[in-house]
Amino acid sequence: MSESRPRLYRIEGIVLRRSDTGEADRILTLYTPERGKLHLVARGVRRPGSRMAGHIEPLTHSTFLVVRTRGLDIVTQAQTLHAFPALRSGLERIAWGCYFAELLDHMAPEESANLPAFQLLLEALELLDAGAPPELLARGYELHLLAVLGFRPQLSCCVSCQGELRPQEHAFSALLGGVLCPRCRGEDLQARPLSLEALKALRYLQRGGLEEAIRLRLRPACREEIAGLLQTYIRTILERDLRAASFLEELRGRPEAPLSRGNRVAEE
Repeated sequence: MSESRPRLYRIEGIVLRRSDTGEADRILTLYTPERGKLHLVARGVRRPGSRMAGHIEPLTHSTFLVVRTRGLDIVTQAQTLHAFPALRSGLERIAWGCYFAELLDHMAPEESANLPAFQLLLEALELLDAGAPPELLARGYELHLLAVLGFRPQLSCCVSCQGELRPQEHAFSALLGGVLCPRCRGEDLQARPLSLEALKALRYLQRGGLEEAIRLRLRPACREEIAGLLQTYIRTILERDLRAASFLEELRGRPEAPLSRGNRVAEE
Protein backbone atom coordinates (compact mmCIF):
# COMPACT_ATOMS: atom_id res chain seq x y z
CA MET A 1 0.00 0.00 0.00
CA SER A 2 1.41 3.41 -0.93
CA GLU A 3 2.05 6.07 1.71
CA SER A 4 -0.84 8.52 1.70
CA ARG A 5 0.79 11.09 3.96
CA PRO A 6 3.02 13.77 2.36
CA ARG A 7 6.71 12.93 2.39
CA LEU A 8 7.71 16.48 3.33
CA TYR A 9 6.11 18.26 6.28
CA ARG A 10 6.69 21.25 8.56
CA ILE A 11 6.37 21.03 12.33
CA GLU A 12 6.84 23.34 15.31
CA GLY A 13 8.54 22.17 18.46
CA ILE A 14 10.73 22.85 21.48
CA VAL A 15 14.03 20.96 21.65
CA LEU A 16 13.99 18.95 24.88
CA ARG A 17 17.37 17.31 24.38
CA ARG A 18 19.76 16.04 21.74
CA SER A 19 22.37 13.31 21.39
CA ASP A 20 25.20 12.71 18.93
CA THR A 21 25.02 9.92 16.39
CA GLY A 22 27.23 8.95 13.48
CA GLU A 23 30.11 11.21 12.44
CA ALA A 24 28.27 14.54 12.35
CA ASP A 25 24.55 13.95 13.03
CA ARG A 26 22.34 14.55 16.02
CA ILE A 27 19.11 12.95 17.23
CA LEU A 28 16.70 15.58 18.48
CA THR A 29 13.90 15.02 20.99
CA LEU A 30 11.20 17.64 20.44
CA TYR A 31 7.91 18.41 22.08
CA THR A 32 5.40 19.49 19.46
CA PRO A 33 1.81 20.76 19.55
CA GLU A 34 0.61 18.29 16.91
CA ARG A 35 2.36 15.04 17.85
CA GLY A 36 3.68 15.47 21.37
CA LYS A 37 7.14 13.99 21.96
CA LEU A 38 8.95 13.28 18.72
CA HIS A 39 12.45 12.08 17.71
CA LEU A 40 14.11 13.36 14.53
CA VAL A 41 17.57 13.19 12.95
CA ALA A 42 19.47 16.35 12.00
CA ARG A 43 22.14 15.36 9.48
CA GLY A 44 25.57 17.01 9.41
CA VAL A 45 24.83 19.59 12.12
CA ARG A 46 28.04 18.90 14.02
CA ARG A 47 30.17 19.95 11.05
CA PRO A 48 31.72 23.45 11.20
CA GLY A 49 29.56 26.02 9.45
CA SER A 50 26.29 24.08 9.71
CA ARG A 51 23.41 26.52 9.14
CA MET A 52 21.05 24.46 11.27
CA ALA A 53 23.19 24.12 14.39
CA GLY A 54 22.02 27.29 16.12
CA HIS A 55 18.34 26.48 15.52
CA ILE A 56 18.39 23.08 17.25
CA GLU A 57 19.98 23.94 20.59
CA PRO A 58 18.24 22.51 23.67
CA LEU A 59 15.43 24.80 24.94
CA THR A 60 15.02 26.42 21.52
CA HIS A 61 11.52 26.87 20.07
CA SER A 62 11.80 26.38 16.31
CA THR A 63 10.00 25.27 13.17
CA PHE A 64 11.39 22.28 11.27
CA LEU A 65 11.08 21.14 7.67
CA VAL A 66 11.18 17.34 7.82
CA VAL A 67 11.42 14.46 5.37
CA ARG A 68 9.48 11.34 6.28
CA THR A 69 11.49 8.09 6.10
CA ARG A 70 11.08 4.45 7.12
CA GLY A 71 13.22 5.13 10.19
CA LEU A 72 13.56 8.39 12.08
CA ASP A 73 12.39 11.35 10.02
CA ILE A 74 15.12 13.75 8.87
CA VAL A 75 15.26 17.50 9.53
CA THR A 76 16.28 19.37 6.38
CA GLN A 77 15.73 22.95 7.59
CA ALA A 78 15.13 24.69 10.94
CA GLN A 79 14.22 28.24 11.89
CA THR A 80 14.25 29.66 15.42
CA LEU A 81 11.03 31.18 16.75
CA HIS A 82 12.22 31.84 20.33
CA ALA A 83 15.84 31.45 21.44
CA PHE A 84 15.32 32.64 25.05
CA PRO A 85 18.67 34.48 25.23
CA ALA A 86 18.30 35.77 28.80
CA LEU A 87 17.58 32.24 30.03
CA ARG A 88 21.01 31.21 28.67
CA SER A 89 22.90 34.02 30.40
CA GLY A 90 23.37 32.13 33.68
CA LEU A 91 23.98 28.52 34.61
CA GLU A 92 21.17 28.34 37.17
CA ARG A 93 18.48 29.50 34.72
CA ILE A 94 19.75 27.08 32.07
CA ALA A 95 19.55 24.28 34.63
CA TRP A 96 15.96 25.22 35.56
CA GLY A 97 14.99 25.31 31.88
CA CYS A 98 16.56 21.90 31.38
CA TYR A 99 14.65 20.62 34.42
CA PHE A 100 11.34 21.77 32.89
CA ALA A 101 12.26 20.04 29.61
CA GLU A 102 13.52 16.84 31.24
CA LEU A 103 10.42 16.53 33.41
CA LEU A 104 8.16 16.71 30.35
CA ASP A 105 10.45 14.36 28.42
CA HIS A 106 10.23 11.62 31.06
CA MET A 107 6.56 12.04 31.91
CA ALA A 108 5.07 12.36 28.41
CA PRO A 109 4.35 9.28 26.25
CA GLU A 110 5.82 8.99 22.76
CA GLU A 111 3.94 10.73 19.93
CA SER A 112 0.81 11.52 21.92
CA ALA A 113 -0.41 15.05 21.21
CA ASN A 114 -0.99 17.22 24.27
CA LEU A 115 -1.31 20.89 23.33
CA PRO A 116 -1.70 22.10 26.97
CA ALA A 117 1.63 20.43 27.86
CA PHE A 118 3.37 22.16 24.95
CA GLN A 119 1.85 25.53 25.86
CA LEU A 120 2.81 25.05 29.51
CA LEU A 121 6.48 24.40 28.69
CA LEU A 122 6.57 27.35 26.29
CA GLU A 123 5.05 29.69 28.89
CA ALA A 124 7.45 28.44 31.59
CA LEU A 125 10.48 29.11 29.35
CA GLU A 126 9.15 32.56 28.44
CA LEU A 127 8.69 33.48 32.10
CA LEU A 128 12.09 32.08 33.04
CA ASP A 129 13.63 34.11 30.21
CA ALA A 130 11.83 37.22 31.51
CA GLY A 131 13.42 36.83 34.95
CA ALA A 132 10.66 35.08 36.93
CA PRO A 133 11.66 33.51 40.29
CA PRO A 134 12.61 29.99 39.13
CA GLU A 135 11.62 28.01 42.24
CA LEU A 136 8.09 29.40 42.45
CA LEU A 137 7.75 29.01 38.69
CA ALA A 138 8.89 25.40 39.01
CA ARG A 139 6.28 24.57 41.64
CA GLY A 140 3.49 25.95 39.44
CA TYR A 141 4.90 24.17 36.39
CA GLU A 142 5.15 20.84 38.22
CA LEU A 143 1.57 20.96 39.48
CA HIS A 144 0.09 21.97 36.12
CA LEU A 145 2.19 19.46 34.17
CA LEU A 146 1.07 16.70 36.53
CA ALA A 147 -2.52 17.74 35.86
CA VAL A 148 -2.36 17.88 32.05
CA LEU A 149 -0.56 14.51 31.89
CA GLY A 150 -3.08 12.74 34.12
CA PHE A 151 -1.28 12.76 37.48
CA ARG A 152 -3.11 15.63 39.23
CA PRO A 153 -2.67 15.18 43.01
CA GLN A 154 -5.86 15.15 45.09
CA LEU A 155 -5.76 18.25 47.31
CA SER A 156 -9.44 19.04 47.81
CA CYS A 157 -10.39 16.05 49.99
CA CYS A 158 -8.81 12.98 51.58
CA VAL A 159 -7.53 10.69 48.85
CA SER A 160 -8.54 7.63 50.89
CA CYS A 161 -11.94 8.32 52.48
CA GLN A 162 -12.90 11.31 50.28
CA GLY A 163 -13.76 13.20 53.46
CA GLU A 164 -13.50 16.94 53.98
CA LEU A 165 -10.07 18.26 54.97
CA ARG A 166 -10.38 20.35 58.12
CA PRO A 167 -7.98 23.23 58.90
CA GLN A 168 -5.28 21.15 60.61
CA GLU A 169 -2.10 19.29 59.75
CA HIS A 170 -2.56 16.38 57.34
CA ALA A 171 -0.21 14.11 55.38
CA PHE A 172 0.67 13.79 51.71
CA SER A 173 0.91 10.32 50.18
CA ALA A 174 3.01 10.14 47.03
CA LEU A 175 1.95 6.51 46.64
CA LEU A 176 -1.79 7.27 46.73
CA GLY A 177 -1.48 10.60 44.95
CA GLY A 178 -2.92 13.07 47.40
CA VAL A 179 -3.67 14.28 50.90
CA LEU A 180 -4.54 11.93 53.74
CA CYS A 181 -6.62 13.17 56.66
CA PRO A 182 -5.42 12.33 60.22
CA ARG A 183 -7.88 9.42 60.44
CA CYS A 184 -6.50 7.82 57.23
CA ARG A 185 -2.85 8.63 57.90
CA GLY A 186 -2.08 4.95 58.46
CA GLU A 187 -3.04 4.07 54.88
CA ASP A 188 0.51 5.03 53.87
CA LEU A 189 3.19 4.86 56.53
CA GLN A 190 5.59 6.66 54.17
CA ALA A 191 3.29 9.68 53.79
CA ARG A 192 4.93 12.99 54.62
CA PRO A 193 3.50 15.54 57.08
CA LEU A 194 1.64 18.35 55.35
CA SER A 195 1.16 21.65 57.15
CA LEU A 196 -1.96 23.73 56.70
CA GLU A 197 0.13 26.55 55.17
CA ALA A 198 1.62 24.21 52.57
CA LEU A 199 -1.77 22.71 51.71
CA LYS A 200 -3.21 26.17 51.10
CA ALA A 201 -0.23 27.10 48.94
CA LEU A 202 -0.49 23.89 46.89
CA ARG A 203 -4.20 24.53 46.28
CA TYR A 204 -3.45 28.10 45.22
CA LEU A 205 -0.74 26.91 42.80
CA GLN A 206 -3.03 24.21 41.41
CA ARG A 207 -5.91 26.65 40.79
CA GLY A 208 -3.91 29.56 39.39
CA GLY A 209 -1.65 29.88 36.37
CA LEU A 210 2.11 30.32 36.20
CA GLU A 211 1.77 34.10 36.42
CA GLU A 212 0.02 33.67 39.78
CA ALA A 213 2.63 31.16 40.94
CA ILE A 214 5.55 33.57 40.55
CA ARG A 215 3.75 36.23 42.62
CA LEU A 216 3.13 33.93 45.59
CA ARG A 217 4.91 34.88 48.82
CA LEU A 218 5.87 31.98 51.08
CA ARG A 219 8.07 31.49 54.10
CA PRO A 220 11.30 29.62 53.27
CA ALA A 221 10.20 26.64 55.38
CA CYS A 222 6.94 26.36 53.43
CA ARG A 223 8.77 26.60 50.10
CA GLU A 224 11.06 23.77 51.18
CA GLU A 225 8.11 21.66 52.35
CA ILE A 226 6.24 22.05 49.05
CA ALA A 227 9.35 21.37 46.97
CA GLY A 228 10.08 18.19 48.93
CA LEU A 229 6.51 16.90 48.63
CA LEU A 230 6.35 17.48 44.87
CA GLN A 231 9.79 16.00 44.25
CA THR A 232 8.82 12.88 46.20
CA TYR A 233 5.58 12.58 44.22
CA ILE A 234 7.35 13.03 40.88
CA ARG A 235 10.06 10.53 41.85
CA THR A 236 7.36 8.01 42.79
CA ILE A 237 5.65 8.42 39.40
CA LEU A 238 8.85 8.25 37.35
CA GLU A 239 10.63 5.70 39.55
CA ARG A 240 13.84 7.63 38.99
CA ASP A 241 15.65 10.87 39.78
CA LEU A 242 16.07 13.56 37.15
CA ARG A 243 19.57 14.64 36.14
CA ALA A 244 18.64 18.32 36.03
CA ALA A 245 17.07 18.16 39.49
CA SER A 246 20.25 16.60 40.89
CA PHE A 247 22.34 19.26 39.16
CA LEU A 248 20.20 22.03 40.67
CA GLU A 249 20.77 20.52 44.11
CA GLU A 250 24.54 20.67 43.47
CA LEU A 251 24.26 24.34 42.53
CA ARG A 252 22.49 25.36 45.73
CA GLY A 253 24.69 27.13 48.24
CA ARG A 254 27.80 27.32 46.10
CA PRO A 255 29.26 29.96 43.75
CA GLU A 256 28.08 29.87 40.14
CA ALA A 257 30.00 27.30 38.14
CA PRO A 258 31.40 27.91 34.62
CA LEU A 259 28.59 28.46 32.14
CA SER A 260 29.77 25.68 29.81
CA ARG A 261 28.71 22.98 32.29
CA GLY A 262 25.06 23.97 32.02
CA ASN A 263 24.78 22.84 28.43
CA ARG A 264 25.49 19.26 29.44
CA VAL A 265 22.25 18.87 31.33
CA ALA A 266 20.22 18.43 28.13
CA GLU A 267 22.78 16.27 26.35
CA GLU A 268 23.08 12.52 26.41
